[in-house]
Amino acid sequence: MDFQYYPTPAALALRAWQKFKNRNFVRVLEPQAGTGELAVAVESLADYYHRRRPTIDCCELDATKHPVLREKDLNVVGVDFLEFGSGAIYSHCIMNPPFAEGAKHVCKAWDVLWDGEIVAIINAETIRNPFSAERKRLARLIEECGEVEFIEDAFIGPDVVREAEVEIALVYLRKCANVKADVFGTLIEELRQDSTTDARLAEGYRQDALPALPESTLENMVLTFNAAVKAMQDCVFAEARSSYYTTMLGETLAVREAGGCTAKDTSVEWVQTEVAKRYSKLKDRAWAGLLRSTNVTTRLSSAAQKRLESEFDEIKKLEFSLRNVYGFLCGLVEKRGEIQMEMVCDIFDLFTRYHSDNAVFYKGWRSNDRHRTCGMRLKTTRVILPGHGRESYHNSLSGESERLLQDFDKVFAMLDGKVEPEVGLTTVFRRDFHFLRSGGRASSSYFDVRFYAGAGTIHFYPKSKELIDRLNRLVGRQRQWLPPESTRVSESFWLQFDQAERFDKELRKEVAVRARGRNFGNVHSDPLDYIARPNHHDDVQVQSAMELVGEACVAVLKRNGIEVDSLIGHNPPMQTTLLLEAASL
Repeated sequence: MDFQYYPTPAALALRAWQKFKNRNFVRVLEPQAGTGELAVAVESLADYYHRRRPTIDCCELDATKHPVLREKDLNVVGVDFLEFGSGAIYSHCIMNPPFAEGAKHVCKAWDVLWDGEIVAIINAETIRNPFSAERKRLARLIEECGEVEFIEDAFIGPDVVREAEVEIALVYLRKCANVKADVFGTLIEELRQDSTTDARLAEGYRQDALPALPESTLENMVLTFNAAVKAMQDCVFAEARSSYYTTMLGETLAVREAGGCTAKDTSVEWVQTEVAKRYSKLKDRAWAGLLRSTNVTTRLSSAAQKRLESEFDEIKKLEFSLRNVYGFLCGLVEKRGEIQMEMVCDIFDLFTRYHSDNAVFYKGWRSNDRHRTCGMRLKTTRVILPGHGRESYHNSLSGESERLLQDFDKVFAMLDGKVEPEVGLTTVFRRDFHFLRSGGRASSSYFDVRFYAGAGTIHFYPKSKELIDRLNRLVGRQRQWLPPESTRVSESFWLQFDQAERFDKELRKEVAVRARGRNFGNVHSDPLDYIARPNHHDDVQVQSAMELVGEACVAVLKRNGIEVDSLIGHNPPMQTTLLLEAASL
């Protein structure tokens, strides 16, 4: 798609920033940011070195440029500036809009700003030939509220990324807020016409009814947000108005005798700063509310939720508009495969990192590596998780343990193509806790479980070897322990993968023999522990352990008559596509 992208040359960008008369930048808006060349040029201002960089918010239609803008510490708050509606918080607006729509974008900036300055780089023809209503309006604004400078060959030269033989107009506009009308109003004049007592001030008060909202939940949320923003702006104006008239009355005798002053700042800058601060909090609430209200978080594991929330720091900077909300939800749908794979790997790691006996090892596959290292797969018979001990007076597991069990259920239900299990692990432990801690064995949809409270261990007995195998194959392919589904490999490879549990004891003995005299950071360390818990060890030591176990695998398999180096033959791959439908997100 052609976004009419012409990056602003450095010299022109600096010249644009120098057009501003007021260098007290409260908050700056860059409506068509591209990759941020115009925005970051503020750092080159001659008098800038004694000031901190102002907060700069950006809109950019091309979403592929958003990561670049964020890397430059620019806040992405919108996509299409022509749909943007939160300009009252900005003291300055600087722009290099598409030349074909220059007048439309400058007029939009004028409409959304409350009090501030605008500098725009547009095609000179837009000013010289005002044939449309928008161009005529812009010409009037320049005549009444600004100035224009014409520059030739501004987009030609060694520092120009994309050249264009065009004369540009550097437009400056100053919009002044009608503070008396907007903030202070005409209260005194109204009171002169209608004498009001304090008793009548509260007469007729009622709580405003909720706005009549359409049926769509998303539309309701956006409309509610807009109503909250309007009420917040009215509140800030009311505070400024109250302080203004209170100051006109003078100080109380107590304050005057103490030599103090209670006057509150009611300047335009204070109003803009206060509105911006409260607006940011409202956006945070609105985006967080959206995240909580969707079905997404209920289907995500706790680790996946944390990853999504960490990305939310950038998402919540966007204007809370219907377009941005739909864009966010569509992005989640597009990433569902990646999110689901991360959840599967999380659960696999939880089982393996705390107890290396939960996994068995096999010879790993890499098409470009003759010295293949080993891979891991969960046992299909029993896995053990430590760290869940409870005192005798407790009647349930800890909250952290229950969250872990819920994560297991979410992932195995997903692998089973269901929204949730019929009988969850948390339900089993809440219902049968005393039975379990006394040695009983209870069943959920996907596991039989035993609980040893004294040792703090939970023993899981998978009820479906097919689901465990599906998990093992997904993780194996994700981590390149297994070949891609379309790759032809020998039946011997799949044989040693399928029979890994059969060779487990023999493999562990072989690893112990080969590990003698080898130093993995601790004389008592087990190479298998380095593989099961890679995040706890040095990368070089982990690789060394992988190679040792890989060599042990080869030795054990050869003793059992299995050759895995040949890539001849083909075993039909098991389809392990995740079964969550996009609509469920």
